[in-house]
Amino acid sequence: MDPSLLWLLLLPVAAASGWFAARREYRNRARQSAANLPQDYYKGLNFILNEQPDKAIDVFMKLSDLDDSTVEIHLALGSLFRRRGEVDRAIRLHQNLINRPNLSTELYSQALQELALDYTSAGLLDRAENLCLELVDVDSRNLAALKLLRDIYQQEKEWFRAIDVARKIGACLGEPQSLMIAHYYCEMAEQAWRKDDRVQAQRMLDKALQEDPRCGRAFMIRGRIEQRQCNYDAAISAYQKIESKAPEYMSEILQELKACYQAIGQKEKMVTYLKRIIRHHHGVELVLTAARMLREYEGEDVALAFLGQEVTERPSLRGVQYMLELDLGKVHDEKGYLSVIKASLDKLLANKPVYRCNNCGFTGVEMHWCCPSCKKWSSIKPIHEFQWGASI
Repeated sequence: MDPSLLWLLLLPVAAASGWFAARREYRNRARQSAANLPQDYYKGLNFILNEQPDKAIDVFMKLSDLDDSTVEIHLALGSLFRRRGEVDRAIRLHQNLINRPNLSTELYSQALQELALDYTSAGLLDRAENLCLELVDVDSRNLAALKLLRDIYQQEKEWFRAIDVARKIGACLGEPQSLMIAHYYCEMAEQAWRKDDRVQAQRMLDKALQEDPRCGRAFMIRGRIEQRQCNYDAAISAYQKIESKAPEYMSEILQELKACYQAIGQKEKMVTYLKRIIRHHHGVELVLTAARMLREYEGEDVALAFLGQEVTERPSLRGVQYMLELDLGKVHDEKGYLSVIKASLDKLLANKPVYRCNNCGFTGVEMHWCCPSCKKWSSIKPIHEFQWGASI
């Protein structure tokens, strides 16, 4: 037989032999690891299975010898307790671990990080912050500790510290955290605005736009500051920048924009502006605002004609709802069918979400710049277009 052919035939045999040998070695190691576990460990696990967690913790804490595998079981159990909301038990386990003198540096850091998460869950933010700072002192590129520290500063509204940590995270990832940092500056701008410190507010908005030139929130805040100061032209300019920078938020400033145009006696310019932007941005709130203004300035017939065309091209339950509202004042509803349809729509739309997080799917009726569910910034957007079962 050709030697090269024989070699090819032997290759699958060699591969199979290697696989069986590796499998046998894995089983032997697993048996050895299980045999090395102290008997008290099984006793503790039995307590957990029998829903007696406090007795289990007492057993685990009394164990004198810990190796890497048993420490990892401690960490996993503590994490399980925390996820179940049993934070006190998680803290007891993790505190016991970090007090062990024979822990390796790596396992000590893991235990410290778990304990910081426990403290955060318990609302003990100062303690969690101190542990995170200790971890970062040991390893300045500890990304998990940095992210937790950033979240803590967010909760405490320590925005300058949050910015500093966000920059460190960006350096670790190689990805600037500009969008998030811009929101931190916006938070400080709003704080200053509430204190009537207009100069500081504008300074923070400038920094926000330096970080993220497309920050729609910064233009929104700037417009409202100018509007409060009766600088209506400046307010209109700030609001209208949202169209090119962050058009998804146009619906959020329509009422303010309308008030500014009314204040300077140029209502018709608002209608013209709305009709223009609707050609490019088809949000239902834009359409409804334009229809209401047309009704106010030019009458119900003009508003109905405009709305009918828009709803035909881009179906919307809220558009139909407003059409019925206009029609009921003009049509003799002898059998009351239109009234029934209108009342049904009102009930269906009463609790419909107006905003949705593009990251996790969270929905709500109030605008949040930071998603309450996934904590991502700028992920919540107004729901503009009609989709069955999802939009309005």
